[in-house]
Amino acid sequence: MGAAARRAWSSVVRQDVVESVAALLENNGVEGVVVSGAAGTGKTALARAVERRLGRGTHFLHLYGKRTSDAVPFGQFDFLLARMPAAAASSPGAIVSHLSDLILEDAQGRSIVVVVDDMPAMDNMSTAVLMHLMLSGTASVLVLVRHVADLPEDLAWRLKDHLMRQVHLEEFSRDEVLELLTGTLGQVVSATAVSTLHAASRGNPLVLQALVAEQLRSGNLQLQGNVWALKGRVSVDSAQTLSEVVRARLALESKAVREALEHLAMLRRTPLAVLVELWGPDVVTELESAGYLAIERDGRHWVELADAYLGEVLRGWMNEDRRRDVYQRISSAVGPDPGRLEREDVLSFALWSLDGGVPVEPGIALAAARSAMDLFDPELALKCAQLVSTSEPEWVAAAQLRAKAHIAQSNPALALAALQEATAGQLDALTAAEYGSYMVDLCRVLVRLPGGEARIAEVLGGAEEHMSALALSSDDDEDLGEGADQLRLARFAAMVHAGDFAAARTPLEDAHRTGAAESFRLNCGALLSIVWAMTGQELDAVVLAKEVLAAAREADLRLAMAAEVQQGMYLGLLFSGDWRACTVMLRRVLEEAGSAMDYVGGATELALGVAYTYAGHGSLALGLLMGARAQQEARGSLVDPVLVHSALAFAYAQLDDAAAARRHLDLAESGGTPAEWVVGSMAKFCNLMARRWLQEPGAKQKLIESAREDLAQGRLTAASTSLFGATVHGTDEEFALLESISAQRQGSMARINVLTAIGSRTKDVPTLLEAAETARGLGLDAVESRALVLATDIARERHSSTLARSAQQRLDELTERLPLLPLAPHTHGPELTGRERQIAKMASQGLSNREMAAALDVSVRTVEGHLYQIFTKLGISSRADLEGPVHV
Repeated sequence: MGAAARRAWSSVVRQDVVESVAALLENNGVEGVVVSGAAGTGKTALARAVERRLGRGTHFLHLYGKRTSDAVPFGQFDFLLARMPAAAASSPGAIVSHLSDLILEDAQGRSIVVVVDDMPAMDNMSTAVLMHLMLSGTASVLVLVRHVADLPEDLAWRLKDHLMRQVHLEEFSRDEVLELLTGTLGQVVSATAVSTLHAASRGNPLVLQALVAEQLRSGNLQLQGNVWALKGRVSVDSAQTLSEVVRARLALESKAVREALEHLAMLRRTPLAVLVELWGPDVVTELESAGYLAIERDGRHWVELADAYLGEVLRGWMNEDRRRDVYQRISSAVGPDPGRLEREDVLSFALWSLDGGVPVEPGIALAAARSAMDLFDPELALKCAQLVSTSEPEWVAAAQLRAKAHIAQSNPALALAALQEATAGQLDALTAAEYGSYMVDLCRVLVRLPGGEARIAEVLGGAEEHMSALALSSDDDEDLGEGADQLRLARFAAMVHAGDFAAARTPLEDAHRTGAAESFRLNCGALLSIVWAMTGQELDAVVLAKEVLAAAREADLRLAMAAEVQQGMYLGLLFSGDWRACTVMLRRVLEEAGSAMDYVGGATELALGVAYTYAGHGSLALGLLMGARAQQEARGSLVDPVLVHSALAFAYAQLDDAAAARRHLDLAESGGTPAEWVVGSMAKFCNLMARRWLQEPGAKQKLIESAREDLAQGRLTAASTSLFGATVHGTDEEFALLESISAQRQGSMARINVLTAIGSRTKDVPTLLEAAETARGLGLDAVESRALVLATDIARERHSSTLARSAQQRLDELTERLPLLPLAPHTHGPELTGRERQIAKMASQGLSNREMAAALDVSVRTVEGHLYQIFTKLGISSRADLEGPVHV
């Protein structure tokens, strides 16, 4: 990051705070400002920005606090003491007076601001000088401090008496990080990169700046097209600038605090009692007071470093011998029985054992890998799972976890390789439930590979033969039943991924309702939510997805179909018309996923961008879709390129950018076929809708053919959606089919489809206006405009002036917001003569009949006659109705 970028860094955000502080310092009624905030929150950067804001007309004097108990009199002003003649130091009062004179001399008549940076303590004499400058009106003071409690008593009282004002700085929010990165880097930044860097820095400006500088230096943050994206994980321990920040911070601390931080960096997370046992209450109190600790206030009072980057940097500094020494001391205090560890403890135990070079038992390694996957950390899961050797009974389970980690890293080929490392003998040694779980994971990998779906039937056929053989040698009915359920689940999942919803629906409903095992029932419910969303039960799908998630949390279950239940929720919300709730759900992921954004970010951006595109908000979709594309190109994230380019084409078409739309259509055509039916269906819809907006011949017919194909397979939601898109210009037969299909669906979007079909077929204006009003309530501007255009045309054809004018006024509002209407009016409003247009304009400006007559040199009666014709043609009854556009 160059010097220009560093200067821009502190000027992009918090301009309102800069203006506020500058105004207070210029206010004669205020003696100064105290800027408080944790280390690294940008206090110094803010002071520099204020200095630039006030400019050369203000003289700034900088004093720096000293974190030491050795108080040297006038220590903060030692650089000025050297300029004083010896005679001036006859008494403390004389020194204060002469220091004040020197400051005034340097100011040369300008106003003075004294900046005191990072002041936990100040000697009494320096405080006296500061107070003299304030009380005499010589200078205003800008104090930068972590905690107000660190202020000298005299300054604290000035603050309490409101003679000074306080401004508290918090860490940057995600939105502020977005503003900062965009302003500094000068291009769009992917939502994934924004969320990842925000989580890694915890919004600390100093840390964020160091991280961004390191990612740019290493090439991890790179420009893909015109979007900044992260190529890999944000590495903190290699960030040289950040290491310097940590080194400077720790240099101010005692040896005990530094060593305690090392121990906590190794432990990562530990009960408060363990930390107290290791270092005693005084050191722990000092750690908490300095803001190093994050402590849970209930249960076992778990403690971890408040700043995750600090732990990574400290671990990176420790060599093997130092790690071993720290481990020995930790183990004397912790020494847990691995067999009694809870799930939340096991990952920490495994990690500090690894850091200390101590072998980890296979069961602990396996549990740690599961916990890492729960935390969306596939790299860590791989590290833990690889600790299990091939000779261990846990080897197959470890292979399954490695496969899941590879899938999270968007590498299904490696996932398949991991599963295929299990030998026939190892598979034969599994219980029926374990074997069934293995087959579920194998099928989930196959559906993500080219040609893999075709292999699933054969794979499951062999698995059922294996299960039959097991049944002959086992009398464990519960285990056999669980194994059989797992194979059923694998077959159900394959059917859902292939879009065979009609075949999957009834057996899934039965399994979800009557399944013996709760895990099996909930996983079937997760798949069923997708089936319902795509077969006309969108609202039921949303309710079901919420129930499944709640039940899984209540039972503390890891759902094998966790991704599917989220997809069911997404599809149900989107296709029911509640796209706003859909975007709220996805934006929450962007804001709260933290380090998981490394792996779910690209897919989340794509899903959010597709939701905006379906809702007709191409301008909101573009940045997200470009971010998803950039993440896919940078690191091959779980993003289908065909859907990305198809959605981009549709978004650009909505924005009337035909060239960009056609460019992405060409890219989509070269992208192959998506492995999952839902993804392929959405890509096809976006592709064809982009072509329809571009008025390509044949696009409408292809949408109708797609709708009929989906209808034949029972996919009512997809069929209705395609048919609605196709029938912007439809026949009565097509409108009747749209009405019939949509009437079998749920949600407001289905209602709009029905109303539009009926209104278009019967030429009923009120019905079309109801469709438009429903669309307006959903924020579906393009859909609303379509209904309004139809209503306007029909009303004009039937000379219903009042209805035509009402529809046109609402359409005018939309025209200002939409770059391109999906349907243009076929008829024009009533034509006014030149003189009528002239009088209408004058009347709308408030001129009386007499004033208009005088201006036009005609009689008042002539004006009245023209107004009568205007009112009749426009279907209005008063001058007030002339406000707004006059349609000619």
